Amino acid sequence: MSITQNHAAAEATESQHWAEGVDGDQVSTDQGAPEADDAEAELKRISTYVRSLKSDVVDLNHDLKQMEERILYPSSTKYSVFVSFSSGQFFQLESVKLKLNGKLVATHIYSEKQQNAMLRGGIHRLYMTNLADGDHSATAFFTGIGPGGRSYKRATNIEFEKDANSSYLELAIGDDAVKQEPVFAIKQW
Repeated sequence: MSITQNHAAAEATESQHWAEGVDGDQVSTDQGAPEADDAEAELKRISTYVRSLKSDVVDLNHDLKQMEERILYPSSTKYSVFVSFSSGQFFQLESVKLKLNGKLVATHIYSEKQQNAMLRGGIHRLYMTNLADGDHSATAFFTGIGPGGRSYKRATNIEFEKDANSSYLELAIGDDAVKQEPVFAIKQW
């Protein structure tokens, strides 16, 4: 082999081992491939670990929420108020306000999406509280669009007794086809 051939072979071998860096430093290329594989494997391991942690956090959050509800609202005093909407032919619900024992405790403005869900049979939990056994009163104020596109505001009231077996109050909105107007009622369950 001639000197020129040896020199060309040496340059080819050396170019396989070294690459010119951006700032002029020489960097080994055949040494970097295992390091890149190691870094990629470490990144995948960390990514898997982070996904596992996220899943654990979601599970813990769910468990904490359930524990919080059991502590804040024990089953013996838990009382919920729901809104139901049966027809909607003579009334388009916009908002509901609830007074419990003379105190305003809940207000909700309904979006179009929520209205449509309720018209398809959905119910909305308006309020949840602890309520001691005994006599109570509830007043619900309904605001919306009534027959003929007019603004419509109505209130309905109920005096009820909370005992160990009762734990729900339903604010029911329906239609009276004979009178062609909405009907509002409060029912205890």
